[in-house]
Amino acid sequence: MSPDALVRQHADLVYRVALRVTGTTDDAADAAQDALVKVWKGIGQIDPSGHRAWVCRVARNAALDLLRRRAVRPAPGRAEAVSEPEAGDLLPDDHAEAADLRVELARAVGSLGEPYRSILVLRDVEGLAYAEIADALELPLNTLKVYLHRARRRCRAALAASAPELVP
Repeated sequence: MSPDALVRQHADLVYRVALRVTGTTDDAADAAQDALVKVWKGIGQIDPSGHRAWVCRVARNAALDLLRRRAVRPAPGRAEAVSEPEAGDLLPDDHAEAADLRVELARAVGSLGEPYRSILVLRDVEGLAYAEIADALELPLNTLKVYLHRARRRCRAALAASAPELVP
């Protein structure tokens, strides 16, 4: 597969990772553009089985670099809510409740520091395997599992503090 095709294949993933790290669409677009240039230049040197993890690492690092250059840390809740397909058979009240949950969940995830936010997003939002995340973040597998547990616990605590009625 050509580098252009591989970049097109991973462009959405790059943007989503950058969006979750930066918290705004403008910053995510800037970081994604930087990341995609780096991906295009270096993808030929990476083993095809590791493309996805490497692309996530490049996207995360580009987003973190952008935040460092601007000396900005994403504010809790600044990230856009996780969009999910809407079910056609939900009542209007259910739609409103689901939207509230997405907003509160985005706020809780946004309150996490690094690497917890990245780990949680890569695993629970993007669905990467543990080994891919460990490779992307250059962490030992057991450390990654501990961090993921902590990230979920902190996210649950933040969600319980801001919207206790949403936490079972």
